[in-house]
Amino acid sequence: MNDPQMDHRFDALAVQVHEWTESAVALDEGHFPTELLSDLEDLIDELKSFLDEAEASYDRKDITELFVTPEMADVIQRFPKVRRQLERAWGSQLTELIQEEGEGFGTIDDDDEDED
Repeated sequence: MNDPQMDHRFDALAVQVHEWTESAVALDEGHFPTELLSDLEDLIDELKSFLDEAEASYDRKDITELFVTPEMADVIQRFPKVRRQLERAWGSQLTELIQEEGEGFGTIDDDDEDED
């Protein structure tokens, strides 16, 4: 059974990942601010520290899934520095999963085929 304190910490970290991603999505393509890269590095360090402390309650997949979103797919496509940072931290398998998630949301008009 998960420790409520660890669950609360995980939820807080998940919110931080979401907020960071939203900030990155809002940027125009081109230069990626150094401060935001530094924030990502700090967040990754916090997540790895959490993972070490959580031991059996959470595993690596729980943490990396926080990054697997269509929004993050957009970010890593537009900003190679973010992709490289995530690959250094978690490996290329994570960025491949993020890309696959983004590809699944590439066409919104697919639902229109069901209409008569």
